[in-house]
Amino acid sequence: MLNNVQYQFLDADQPEKIISEHEDLLVENAKQLAVTDEKLALEGTVLKFWAVIEGAKANESVKQEGTVDLKNIWIPGAAGWQHPVPILLFPDYAKVLIEIVDVYANNAKHTPTFVKTGLMSQLTVAAQFIEYMCLHGHLRLRSIPETQISEMLDSLKQGGIPVALQLHERVNTLIDRLIEKDELDPFLCRSHDYPHSSVVSLRVRLIAQHIGCVSLENQVPRSTYKKVADHLETQGRKVTKHFANKGAPTPSQPSAKSLNNWFGTWNRFAKLDSRDQMQFIPFPNPYSLSKRIGTTPRRTKNLDVKEVIALLGGSHKWVFEYAPLIISTVKEVTSLKNKELSAGLKDRTLTECRFPEYLGKSQKIKKLEKLTGLEVHKTSLTISRNATDKFSITGICTLLMTACYIVLQTYNARRQAEIQSPLIGITEEHFRCANKRLNWYQANFYNEKNRKRRWYTLNNGSTKAIQCLIALKKAWQPNGVEGLFIVPNFRLNEDESFGFYKYHFNKGKDSKITGNAFLQLMLGDQPDTKSHPFRRIYAVIYHYQYKNADLLALCHQLGHIDPDHTMVYVTEPEARDVHEQLHHKVKFIKDEAAESTIALKEENKALDKVIEEVGVEATAKDIAALLMGSEEMAGKYPAYLKKVYRTLHQSVTFNNLTNDRFGRDFKDLSVNDKSKAMAQVLGSRGHKRRPKAHATCHRRQGDSNGNEAPCEPFKCSSCPYQEIKRTQLTILKEDLGILLKKQSDFSLLPVERLRAKSDVSNLSILIKHHERTMERNKTLFAEGDQR
Repeated sequence: MLNNVQYQFLDADQPEKIISEHEDLLVENAKQLAVTDEKLALEGTVLKFWAVIEGAKANESVKQEGTVDLKNIWIPGAAGWQHPVPILLFPDYAKVLIEIVDVYANNAKHTPTFVKTGLMSQLTVAAQFIEYMCLHGHLRLRSIPETQISEMLDSLKQGGIPVALQLHERVNTLIDRLIEKDELDPFLCRSHDYPHSSVVSLRVRLIAQHIGCVSLENQVPRSTYKKVADHLETQGRKVTKHFANKGAPTPSQPSAKSLNNWFGTWNRFAKLDSRDQMQFIPFPNPYSLSKRIGTTPRRTKNLDVKEVIALLGGSHKWVFEYAPLIISTVKEVTSLKNKELSAGLKDRTLTECRFPEYLGKSQKIKKLEKLTGLEVHKTSLTISRNATDKFSITGICTLLMTACYIVLQTYNARRQAEIQSPLIGITEEHFRCANKRLNWYQANFYNEKNRKRRWYTLNNGSTKAIQCLIALKKAWQPNGVEGLFIVPNFRLNEDESFGFYKYHFNKGKDSKITGNAFLQLMLGDQPDTKSHPFRRIYAVIYHYQYKNADLLALCHQLGHIDPDHTMVYVTEPEARDVHEQLHHKVKFIKDEAAESTIALKEENKALDKVIEEVGVEATAKDIAALLMGSEEMAGKYPAYLKKVYRTLHQSVTFNNLTNDRFGRDFKDLSVNDKSKAMAQVLGSRGHKRRPKAHATCHRRQGDSNGNEAPCEPFKCSSCPYQEIKRTQLTILKEDLGILLKKQSDFSLLPVERLRAKSDVSNLSILIKHHERTMERNKTLFAEGDQR
């Protein structure tokens, strides 16, 4: 396998023997290591790391911790070792590895990502560089020649780290050897402890030790699982049907982004304050280098308007129509469990007899099937492998949770963890009713960039989604479980409570707790949305609301008002700006107000960028429609596009650009390519597509809650937008009354009375401005009043 070193694999029990024989040396080498960051500590051979997360929970900080035992990091033997050994037996390599991690930790902040993935990712990537050098016989960093780095770049381009480290070849060679010697059993995971139980997986960590690999996570090839499955079946042994389909596909060219991250970590080996370091920077100009040998960033799939309507409309139905029946069914199941267990029924009888009986006789189950159009399997409450075309109650709960997630993600533009994580996501304590009469609800969203929570006004859809999640959690009565995104699996724990899964929207297609099933239900099999397109869904709403009455009507149903006034999130109109800034600004000191404004702008950057991208795409569609004559277009906008088209058609510079990109002149391109090229030029020149309202209002005075047809907010006195404006004025006046009382309250400190006096002055100006604006707009709504 390896030509330049004599390489041996370990026998089944050798790792334990090696650790036992060299225990003292491992501990002694670990004592020579040192860390300087406050978030790290070394205890023996164990590296401990933690982060103190402030603001994640109300009035308290949360300490997240993790550990890694350095003696469990194995690398290929080199210079004296002809078999894999723990990295601690190479003191110089162990020292530089810890220095790399220490440098990273000193620059990192106390965030959930630091403990969850950040530090371990840095440790693994740095150790994999050392693994590569050991594979090629280098004991010290200073001995690595530049030619070795060139070879590494070639292998990285072919298939990333798996190809550079020959992971698939090494694993297959070990498995072939184990099969040949009939020593495969210690490397198999079984469904149960008894000898003849089915084999469900391979012991990946044990395989990594025996081949001297830092990490084999998601790297054991699919061919290996197939080979092992075939071998076991020829011996008449049981293998689960999913076993042969496990494993990683053939390695492909890595992305430029991944390469840039790896190069940044590996370049630190040349900048260490250590006696063993690289004599040159191994990957100079990492950004340019990664772009040259990595794949270009792929665009996230942009859903069509019809798909956006299907996804949001489906989520709307589940959250508003199906949720009450689902929650009621779960309550019945919980009541049945409590009743039967209190009567002394055994757990197994309950799950195998009583629950199936309930599923077969329940009228609510029949009503749920009729309402949703889905068939519920009656053998158990959990997922059935035999009835793949049917849904369990666990599966139904997962679908509801996905609908809630989609509404929250689309209408609030939070990161995935900021919604569903038990630590930094939304929980019961982060949801409140600001004013029940006005149906004003707020959520305290955590922002990972700013590392703090802020209260935000919710629209109707988001409010209902959180209420559904809270009601569902109460329905199955979990015991000491944190977070709202938890799915009951209805298996009984020792304390007689139901077990659960932690929901993860984007975990994977085959996972029981993924959102993929709901996406397939709404959109079919083709869209692979993952978590990124939700901002793009909003951008579609922003650009196509007036062209599609169904889309605008749906957005109104979910509490959306006018995307043109979005300031921070996705569906809040100017109401959010007034609620969050005018209503609260007077209660901020100057520094807090400035900090809040900066936070809002930072949050909005990513959203603005996506809106611009979809705007370019929308412009491209307009150009294509103009060129093909598929839509009637008149006015200054199409005339402007025609003028640009004629100019670009004759431009030598532009034709050179299209030649570089498409290999043809502009005139020879297809209509789609022409429209895309033109739209990109317009976008780069600062042309922004501004969607204009052309729908007229169909609502009469007093019919503001009707959702049969869309309306244009600025021309309709019955629109919810105007109700919000009136509500804002009431809130501002209430605040003014409170401040006037403070101003004349002599029990307060003088500085507090002075601050209240200043706030009264500022708020009075805001109220007068608000009243003038409403008075000036009365003429706009006269037409709407007459409808």
